[in-house]
Amino acid sequence: MKEFDLEKYLSKYKNTIIDFFRFPGNYGDSLIWHRTKILLLSLNISEHYVGIPSPKYNDVLFIDGGGNLVDYYSDVRDFLIKKPALYDEIIILPHTIFGEKQIEVLNNISSKLTVFCRERVSAKFLEDRLAHSEVYLWHDCAFYNKFSPVSSGEAALNAFRSDKESILHTLPESNNDLSYNGYATKPLNELIDVLQKYEQINTDRLHIAIGATLLGKQVRLFPNSYYKNRAVFDYSLKEFSNVSFVENFNSQ
Repeated sequence: MKEFDLEKYLSKYKNTIIDFFRFPGNYGDSLIWHRTKILLLSLNISEHYVGIPSPKYNDVLFIDGGGNLVDYYSDVRDFLIKKPALYDEIIILPHTIFGEKQIEVLNNISSKLTVFCRERVSAKFLEDRLAHSEVYLWHDCAFYNKFSPVSSGEAALNAFRSDKESILHTLPESNNDLSYNGYATKPLNELIDVLQKYEQINTDRLHIAIGATLLGKQVRLFPNSYYKNRAVFDYSLKEFSNVSFVENFNSQ
């Protein structure tokens, strides 16, 4: 599988206008969206936001990064089912992707398709199955965020998810599912303000872990219901000395 620096790849669209699909998401996803907007701005790429009812405004479509192209969710899949031949080019920004439903939809697209995967498991899954697409490996766009590290703080924050990606039968006491308390385009201030208050973050929310890691906190990332957290840790997060992956919830 081939790595391709996303910023270098997108530079060929410099000074252009593209259509952009941003699916619904949680507050953690705002770390992706806000930084992606800054990346596009640095390349003078302007985005025109579209949805399923929208016409095509431009010949190239970007689909925001994240974890929507999995069996748990259908937003990106539904969009592509409705528009398999509408665009000349489609670029899917760094994503986790699994499930045969996704393969069927992606192989049915007649546009020139380029897919960035944010970890090796998804990239390998697509490489073996996609017929007419370019597949590259690159880091989640949340890693483009730059924060001033704040290592001090009080005690520990438990920020475990309370949705269908959780594998916990019982949430810890005093749990604060920060990602649930917001949406993908919400300003980051509130999220960062909360994370800054703590010395240690325990979470199974990938982007809470990424944000806290970039802030210099001690982070313990736990598994979610499929391979996403472990795979992104292995590809990107393990390069940081202040984050560890913890397989056993009983050890928190």
